[in-house]
Amino acid sequence: MNTLQHYLTLLKFALRGNQGFYEAREYLANVLIEELEEFIDLGGKKVLDIGGERGEFCKVLAQKKHCQAINLEPQKLDYFHKTVRGTADKLPFKDRVFDLVLLRGVLQHIPTAQKLKSLREMHRVLKNGGIAYIMIPPWWSPLSGQNIKPFQYFGFSLAKHFSNAIMGRKIKAKNLAELGLWPMTFRSTLRYIDRAGFKILKTTDILGRMNFLTRIPIIRELLNSVGFILQK
Repeated sequence: MNTLQHYLTLLKFALRGNQGFYEAREYLANVLIEELEEFIDLGGKKVLDIGGERGEFCKVLAQKKHCQAINLEPQKLDYFHKTVRGTADKLPFKDRVFDLVLLRGVLQHIPTAQKLKSLREMHRVLKNGGIAYIMIPPWWSPLSGQNIKPFQYFGFSLAKHFSNAIMGRKIKAKNLAELGLWPMTFRSTLRYIDRAGFKILKTTDILGRMNFLTRIPIIRELLNSVGFILQK
């Protein structure tokens, strides 16, 4: 699929609101498969998706690539794929058992004190030479900020006020932590990746598909979604 078709497909999903958001997950799973198979043949591999929520990615991996895919969540959400209960900082698996470990859109929801431990847990359960994939929405991107977007640029107090007054939201949290947010930037993610012992193979602009932008220091902090393909 060329870039224009990709944009039109994402637009189609966006026009469907919440339903389109969930439908887009299966489409993006296929996009991710293409990106990862530059570095690993996924056929029959053992894969862990940390924080995979409803399990769409595991479903696609199991059906399309016959992977032994495990979806991990703190609570069992068996919508599309069987879910194992667990948390990123205490993975309930032995050492070196997975060929691929995914952490998509989760790192910003992990408390700061647990972030490095979570990445080291990913490293621990990966086979030697295995591939890890981390995706973040950099904090300064328009689509980051969750309940307070697009006002996150103004700090929490103003962002909360604008969100409630302009967007009609009912945010009662007193800080970002109460919203379950511990923001990540491209730069801070690089530091955690290095400290966890991973080697970066590639960085990707997931939605825009202009990967060269991830090599430009200021611009990459504004991208809506960035992927890091890593190797143990």
